Amino acid sequence: MTAPVIDHVDETGASCRRHPAAARDGLLQLALVGSRASAFHHDCASKLQGLMMALDELDELTANGDPQLIQAIRTALDSTRELHALLNTNRALTRPAAPSAIAVRELVHRAAEHVRITLQGTLPDAMVAVAVAPTTHALALAFDAAAGAGRGRTLVIAAEIVEREVELVLHAAASQPANASEALAIATFAVTREGGRLWCTAAGDRLVVRLPCP
Repeated sequence: MTAPVIDHVDETGASCRRHPAAARDGLLQLALVGSRASAFHHDCASKLQGLMMALDELDELTANGDPQLIQAIRTALDSTRELHALLNTNRALTRPAAPSAIAVRELVHRAAEHVRITLQGTLPDAMVAVAVAPTTHALALAFDAAAGAGRGRTLVIAAEIVEREVELVLHAAASQPANASEALAIATFAVTREGGRLWCTAAGDRLVVRLPCP
């Protein structure tokens, strides 16, 4: 039997009871996929650029053609550009992290947009000093876990400055996504690497993230 990895805790430092520790095998499988990420992203980016160029040429050639064909080509172009943007975002996660200052409001809204979650609450006019791509990804994972399962999700968030850190308090939903433990294990790793902290309250009704100010 594979031993669990205790990497997500509550406010007392004990293993979080709401989110069972992620299994080591599951995390190793994620690491295995990630070890191929750089080459995979490079190969995909090359293919996507070629496809986008071909679609652009088709769009020009059919400028006065069948409206349905023109619409189909432009829809394919839009989808391909969105995929290319997503790929570039994921490629950023494989690069060495370089901390920079970013507004809390911008960072939080980027993360919420990534997982299509509507936020409720007021965010302070403050900056944090983090590597933007991995921290955005970590917050998106935390938001996704806290907001629960389903569509059209809303997440209540509170924020304040505590000991030269920005503290984000997420009001957790009663339901939990199936992969919440793995998501929080990855989010905890990324936040800790940036000099921050992530934990659940002992009652399991709040998820707290602290990020360092410049």
